[in-house]
Amino acid sequence: MGNSYFLKIGTTIGTLLGLLILAYYVFYYFTLHPSTEDAYVQANTINVAAQVTGPVLTTNVVDHQVVKQNQLLFMIDPASFEIAVMKAKADVAAKKAALIFAEQNAKRFLHLVQIGQETQSTGDQYQSQWDSAKAALSASQAQLAQAQLDLAHTHIYAARAGVVTQFELRPGNNVVANTTLFMIVEQDQFWVDANFKETQVERIKPNQPASVVLDMFPGHTFHGIVDAVSSASGSVFSLLPPENASGNWVKVTQRFPVKIIIKDPNPIYPLRAGATATVTVDTTREANAI
Repeated sequence: MGNSYFLKIGTTIGTLLGLLILAYYVFYYFTLHPSTEDAYVQANTINVAAQVTGPVLTTNVVDHQVVKQNQLLFMIDPASFEIAVMKAKADVAAKKAALIFAEQNAKRFLHLVQIGQETQSTGDQYQSQWDSAKAALSASQAQLAQAQLDLAHTHIYAARAGVVTQFELRPGNNVVANTTLFMIVEQDQFWVDANFKETQVERIKPNQPASVVLDMFPGHTFHGIVDAVSSASGSVFSLLPPENASGNWVKVTQRFPVKIIIKDPNPIYPLRAGATATVTVDTTREANAI
């Protein structure tokens, strides 16, 4: 009876010690491996806008299409721009003729001034006309260059390879210059903005390995590297930042964005900008130790 009692006491103490050791191990593990569910996949995006105003003549892509760099996306009706180029060319030709005439007159009267048959003021007058003709030709050539550039801008190409997003253009739509029409999401690099609590970032450093699990692919783990830890919390950039000096102050744990580059994208599990994720950083080693 006595032995049984002490055996129960020993078992209870052993169980408590085991639970304490397990609790310490779990606490220590999560201290060394901070994790957050406040994380979102990001990618480089390009806002596509026309540089001239006019009606859409043709569209060469559809929404969600994969495009290559320099691929034609759509074309604005070039008719009015072609006319502008023709007018500018005609104006340049006229200005060149006027310049030749002014140059001939100026040289002739300058020669007459030199031999004393004309006054210096007359020579200066024709020299001024020559200078004005040269300036007029330069301005006309600049207008031609602008007209040719506007004509070239009626063809809109993809600046980078990626996936077309929010494309709703149709032939006949009128587009306004420098107004965003749709976007291209680049596919060559993805990263995760993981918002860790300020109590977790002490041990997080660049080049540490991280595991990334997307909510859309819970059975697959992506591997990444910590690229940078933000120098400011997310609330600093909010529209209405907290006014902690107002007197009505409540201490709230802040979150700091940590940029994690995904190193092993997999076409079987396509990454999409804005997808939610769970991120865990291994602060015990650097990425080159993987």
